[in-house]
Amino acid sequence: MTQRTCATTPVRRFAVGSATVVAAGILLAGCGSGGDPPPPPDPKDTLLSAVPNETTPAFRFTGTDASGTVTGSVDPAGKGMELTVVQQDAEAEFALTISFRVVDQRSWMRVDFEDAVELSTLLELPRQWMELDQSKLTKPEVYGGADVGNAAAIIRTAVAVQQQTDGSYAGTVDLTGGPEVAEAVDGVDVTAMGEAATAIPFTAVVGANGNLGTLALDLPAVGEQQAVEYVVRYYDHGNTPAVAPPTGDVAPAPAAAYDLLNG
Repeated sequence: MTQRTCATTPVRRFAVGSATVVAAGILLAGCGSGGDPPPPPDPKDTLLSAVPNETTPAFRFTGTDASGTVTGSVDPAGKGMELTVVQQDAEAEFALTISFRVVDQRSWMRVDFEDAVELSTLLELPRQWMELDQSKLTKPEVYGGADVGNAAAIIRTAVAVQQQTDGSYAGTVDLTGGPEVAEAVDGVDVTAMGEAATAIPFTAVVGANGNLGTLALDLPAVGEQQAVEYVVRYYDHGNTPAVAPPTGDVAPAPAAAYDLLNG
């Protein structure tokens, strides 16, 4: 928001005299009087300015969509990020937890099969942190910026954004608005939504600290795809530890790790 400030041509220092005193008094008396008040900030611009960037203090995040929930933290100052994905296999009756830690151009992975330790042994995946060789990855796991939930890409497509009486924001976004948006909702069949994809209702909350707290999209049911809420939440700004490389027993990632990541 651009704040309107009262400014006049700088008062030059003249020789001591009553004329200078009178002139200064007139300038001070007129400062701030009259004129129209500044227009309220544009709601969309407010949301975009609240999205985390590289000056935002370290924070935690969660992301939820049809595929599950991702949790973690981001340390923009240290170009670090840590995230954890839990995948539950109902038929096999075990949960797979994959954790990633990224510091600039380096990354590590840890896999936990919880109650199915034999699978970890079968797949020849060590249970400690494994450092990844970026040249062996189809998509390198490196630090890509503070906005891990791609909130800015989604908000840029928003129209009819309005601030509600409770201080939250609402409008619609266009999921066909470009490759960045498509990447943000990668697990959703946008094409199957047809025209509905161009006007997806959303709500957003900006915290008292000026940082984006929540962005939620109401995705409609399409075919066998049930209606789902896509939610990005950023919180604990300034109260989150920095992200550092793992210490202790770290192993180089084996071939099985790259098979898992590269599909």
